[in-house]
Amino acid sequence: MKPWEIIRIIIITIIGAVAMFWGQYSLYSTKIIFLGDVPVDRWLAADYTPAALIVFGVCVLSTVAWYFLAAVTPFAMGRDVSRWTLVWWLLGLLPLGSIGVSVFITNRSGDAQFSLIGLFVLDALLLYWLATATSSPEPVKYIPPGAFLIRHKLMGD
Repeated sequence: MKPWEIIRIIIITIIGAVAMFWGQYSLYSTKIIFLGDVPVDRWLAADYTPAALIVFGVCVLSTVAWYFLAAVTPFAMGRDVSRWTLVWWLLGLLPLGSIGVSVFITNRSGDAQFSLIGLFVLDALLLYWLATATSSPEPVKYIPPGAFLIRHKLMGD
């Protein structure tokens, strides 16, 4: 485990939390994204906040699970690439499933469904994909899609 990998995960998690619990919350509370079928303040407290907490928590747990599984499990280079790729994608299904649960079960606003799906997908991309693409441990650092481009070309890793 390299300290910078963990620090990058923490920074991305903080950015994701600010985006979800301040930025996106503000989009609804200032009526930039208009909801005509529910009172906005009540919807934010009763629907958005629990839904965002679910998505945020599952994304962070998936990222942490990926990092620690990859950090402590032996990796036999070529033989294990397909297995680790499968593990990454299966863990990636958890944030997508949390979006479905959050949007279709906890949300009582039809007007908000499309915007919530879009915003939560962006959150999952930030909190799971970007965090794993920039911060996976050495043996699996190029497993997440786009990780080679980000780490090798942009970060010089």
